[in-house]
Amino acid sequence: MGLPRQRQTLPAAPDLEREDSFPAVDEELLKTLPPVLRAVVRALGFGRAREWLADHGGVNVSIPAYRTQALGLEPDELARLRVTLAPHLDAAGRCWLPKADKLFIRVRDAQIRKDRNYASINTLARRNHLSSRQILNICREDDDRQYDLF
Repeated sequence: MGLPRQRQTLPAAPDLEREDSFPAVDEELLKTLPPVLRAVVRALGFGRAREWLADHGGVNVSIPAYRTQALGLEPDELARLRVTLAPHLDAAGRCWLPKADKLFIRVRDAQIRKDRNYASINTLARRNHLSSRQILNICREDDDRQYDLF
């Protein structure tokens, strides 16, 4: 007979019941996001969600119950992601993740609408590398008034 095996102790699961175990994210930003993207940002925080979705967004991803190297997440990040995405997972634990550009577009558009009162359409267009027509359309989504062209 061989030597007895030693059991490996896994780190304790993070306490997901406490609200402070999740990253701080602006609630106004979360309200503008679609449900799956909102869950990812709530679990990982805005910056980490952006990085992670750049690699894993736009495809059907399996969210495992235990840590795996394939997703590149820390154990606490994986646990938070699994909790926040639970309503969106199918029976096999998979979920369609949006592409990261959707996150950038919504934040960019919100910033353009916010800056519209302080900057001209041409300034906003140059700053965001968009045409003045695109700036007008973005501002029009939130506002029904007609803008002067001259």
